[in-house]
Amino acid sequence: MLFVSSLAGSVAFYTRLMGCSVGITSDDAVLLIAPGGFQLYLVQVGDRASHPTGSIGNQGITWSTETAAELREFADALRAAGAYTDTHSEGGVTFVEGRDPDDLRVIVTHPSPGEVPRTLVAARLFT
Repeated sequence: MLFVSSLAGSVAFYTRLMGCSVGITSDDAVLLIAPGGFQLYLVQVGDRASHPTGSIGNQGITWSTETAAELREFADALRAAGAYTDTHSEGGVTFVEGRDPDDLRVIVTHPSPGEVPRTLVAARLFT
């Protein structure tokens, strides 16, 4: 679940980025369903709730792709949205990073932990 300032902006961002369909909607919340069943609830709180770095709460959202080609597609989608920040590799895993409309970190990885078990916590996750 992500608390967002603008429901419409975040729905547009995540549906475009992840290929989600809109499941259920209400005046201030939306359930997005990604291919494969991943669910993302967006709850609009307006500008009254901030996500400053270092606070308790959501600092980012992370998921993995099944193929390297899908990871490149995520990078391209982040670039097209003006939200791309970085690509790097560590411990045999490639990380593509960006920022959502509320400046929350979006991290997409390949391969998944099921394919390449993680042997370390990537230092970049905390910077």
